[in-house]
Amino acid sequence: MRLTRTRGTDVLLVDDDEDVLESYCHLLNLSGYQPRGTASPEQALALLGADWSGVLVSDIYMPAMNGLDLLARVRQIDPDIPVILITGHGDIPLAVKAVKQGAFDFLEKPLNPEALLDLLARALEHRRALLTHRNEIQAAVEHQLIGTSPQLVAIRHQLNQLAQTDKDLMLEGEPGTGRHTLAHLLHGIGERQDQPLHLHDCAAAPGVEQMKESLALSHRGTLVLQGPARLTPECQRWLGGYLLEQERKGNKAQRTIALFEEAPEQLVAQQVLMPELYYYLSQVRIKLPRLAERSCDIIPLFRSFLRQGCKRIGRAVPQVDRAYLETLKRHQWPGNIRELRNVAELYAVGIIKLAGVERAMPAANAREPLDDLVEEYEKRIIEDTLFLFSGRVTEAANYLGIPRKKLYLRMKKHQLDKGLFKPSS
Repeated sequence: MRLTRTRGTDVLLVDDDEDVLESYCHLLNLSGYQPRGTASPEQALALLGADWSGVLVSDIYMPAMNGLDLLARVRQIDPDIPVILITGHGDIPLAVKAVKQGAFDFLEKPLNPEALLDLLARALEHRRALLTHRNEIQAAVEHQLIGTSPQLVAIRHQLNQLAQTDKDLMLEGEPGTGRHTLAHLLHGIGERQDQPLHLHDCAAAPGVEQMKESLALSHRGTLVLQGPARLTPECQRWLGGYLLEQERKGNKAQRTIALFEEAPEQLVAQQVLMPELYYYLSQVRIKLPRLAERSCDIIPLFRSFLRQGCKRIGRAVPQVDRAYLETLKRHQWPGNIRELRNVAELYAVGIIKLAGVERAMPAANAREPLDDLVEEYEKRIIEDTLFLFSGRVTEAANYLGIPRKKLYLRMKKHQLDKGLFKPSS
């Protein structure tokens, strides 16, 4: 059974004295709430859910269950449901202990109606704000992480939980699986979202002094470590000690997210990742699967990237042949999501490319000589790819699978200047 809200916000009252329950309910009805009372703590627990928007008010001592036990059970359902305890003078130490264990607050008998209403208003406002924030987090996660595979559902669940904490963590996965996307997403939905996010390339800046500079740049924000095993052993030991001390203080200067391509355990075994840093970072881990391991997500991802690409260049979303979609599903995607995004963006500009084979969308009523058609096709392929990569010749050549020098020669043949494809400042 689930509580419903018809006006105001629900208040669930628990007390083994029926007269007291009736009195509380009468007061709250007059004050605009819709309360519900029960003498059974077990019945109250059966009514609660993680999406409930109300407050539980309970007597701290009842024959069936005391306030601490009830609080512990409520926190198993949702640790953020506000619980207000009503206590007699002799039970105040128990009430104080309950507050330390997560109760919102307590009030003494005889109950002051104004104090109860004031406390309820604060608790309900707190609960509404928290649920709103949860919904915003969930919407952001679902927008960024598209798919229905069991792996992705589990990752979304982890992210929803991590967004409400400040835990440091490691993200593991092959290049292109979305580690950087998840790091930015965690920063964007966390409590440090208004502070800086700084990426530290551990291979390019492996020393202690360079690490200290990055810690300063990410102060109060998020520090993303790309390839921590590439730090010097001295820097890894120093960083592991620094992070552990920050956690012990309970007032961290920044959140740290470490990105790993290789399995961290293997790096420890190879003695390139120091155990001190590994054991600290491995407290929370998210492993991102290869795209081929979540094949049911390939088509939804492709369609999403295609829509984004078409919107960016102002083109209508083209129809996609079913046989081509089946080809996408069969492909092994060695470049993972990054490769799929590139394929979808090329498709948006008229290039159908996959697994080293590409063709243009068929032109209707072609009347030109074959050599001219081939030359025009080659020019359009190069133009579209340069457009996609904003004139970056090296990236365009890599994607087209030809040497950079060869691409320059073909650009010269077709009188194409890379500067024309760069975004205007």
